[in-house]
Amino acid sequence: MKKKSWLLILPAVGAALGFGKGEWDFTPGRFTEHDYSHIMDTNIGRRGRNPRVVDIAMLGAHDALSDGINAKSPPDPNSRDVDILRSPAIAFSVGGLIARLSKTQKSGPGDLARRGVRFFDLRCTFVDGRWYALHGLLSRPLEDCLRDLIRFMDGTRGEMLVLSFHQVLGAGAEDLLDWLPGVKARGKSLFDFVRYDADAIPLGQLRYNDVVQGGSGAVILLAPSGKCYSNGQLYGRWHDTNDPDTLLRGVARENEMLKADMGERGDCFRWSQSQLTPQIRWPTLLRAVPDWSVLMMAHRFNYKLLGSMPGWLPQIPVLSVDYADDMNRGFNDRAIEIINAYNRSLS
Repeated sequence: MKKKSWLLILPAVGAALGFGKGEWDFTPGRFTEHDYSHIMDTNIGRRGRNPRVVDIAMLGAHDALSDGINAKSPPDPNSRDVDILRSPAIAFSVGGLIARLSKTQKSGPGDLARRGVRFFDLRCTFVDGRWYALHGLLSRPLEDCLRDLIRFMDGTRGEMLVLSFHQVLGAGAEDLLDWLPGVKARGKSLFDFVRYDADAIPLGQLRYNDVVQGGSGAVILLAPSGKCYSNGQLYGRWHDTNDPDTLLRGVARENEMLKADMGERGDCFRWSQSQLTPQIRWPTLLRAVPDWSVLMMAHRFNYKLLGSMPGWLPQIPVLSVDYADDMNRGFNDRAIEIINAYNRSLS
């Protein structure tokens, strides 16, 4: 009888350990066969269009620099919301689970840009004299991520990247501003791709040609300066749900609200935070078992956004998602097709 009891208990223990420690995400890792490095140049620049930058449709990557997170990634010492992970016992038993719930992108920023992402939600922290990307856990060194984007802009023309520093921890925005010029690839920094004076042109008046000026360019949201706009010039609601229908209804309500009264938000970047959020509380925690990882949640959900996208883009031009280059039911390709068609209609 005791032997039978152990035979029943051991699989349960193994399953619990696998759930807590396993870091595999169970997504297929299939990507588009197309190169979307030139979508803005093709659909805006070469057509003689010059829209306001805040009206340009873009595919966005939520927590765009989290691809480097794994089960061994340490918690950010500057993030209070991961204090529980400072316990060695907790980190040992559920390190894989926390990594799966923190890693929102499967690919690095350079690959995301080549697959059509133009809006990057960035979070960084200053730890032991170095800047890191993060999402609760530390990801890759920030300079490595930014060099990928610099190389992309240097190798293209007519493309615009929006870099939104949504969270800066461990030091101030001014410290980050002072550090950025020293991060170079091919002899250039991010600021070499900011060819306009952000102090002279309000964001709501900034146009595509102001940014690209014959090459590719960047719009940086961080802190007001000649090279950057405030990260407060970004509007979007976080819906904080792991239920797909609730999220779709929330974005639809947000869209209708903006359609009825855009107001000053029309001069900001408007992004739809269209990502499901794991709920680490009872009873919604039970959903984490079949969902398994944030990447799997996005893999099962992203394509459901496609039917509503054309109606949302006039009010909310930036569709920001987890796993932005996912190809379940052709999401990446179909999203870019919708975005390109919309941008061809701009003047």
